[in-house]
Amino acid sequence: MKTVLVAVLTLAVSFGASAKVSNVEFRALDQSVETQLCVAAAQGGLTAAKSTASSLGVKFGQIKNRLSCNDQSLIRFAAQFESQVEQPIKSVVFKFKAADNQAASQICKEAVVNGLPAVQKQYKNIDDIYCNGQIISRFVKKHRI
Repeated sequence: MKTVLVAVLTLAVSFGASAKVSNVEFRALDQSVETQLCVAAAQGGLTAAKSTASSLGVKFGQIKNRLSCNDQSLIRFAAQFESQVEQPIKSVVFKFKAADNQAASQICKEAVVNGLPAVQKQYKNIDDIYCNGQIISRFVKKHRI
């Protein structure tokens, strides 16, 4: 029973530690060039550190292999937090195809592609049409770009 309890406590502590890592806030203790580079590397990766070095008038190529941040090389320190840096969202493009030749399928497709108001002008009483199990207005709102 003690072994199970220790394992559960270890897992709980591990999950708690990993949850805290994703919410790390970096605060510089001083405004030295080294500290600014370490904070930039942690917040934005090596690219941000290089940009910061450039703005401070420091040659990044000369300092990157000599600088240590929290007893780690700058490169390793940046890599430790790189996965937590927000990545830009890639745009997603949907291509809608009507499942069959029925009028309702064609109307659903047209509503997503051209907008609900355009389809309402062309067809009457479309409020009762379901697209993939959803009322047409909700389906269009969900899939219209």
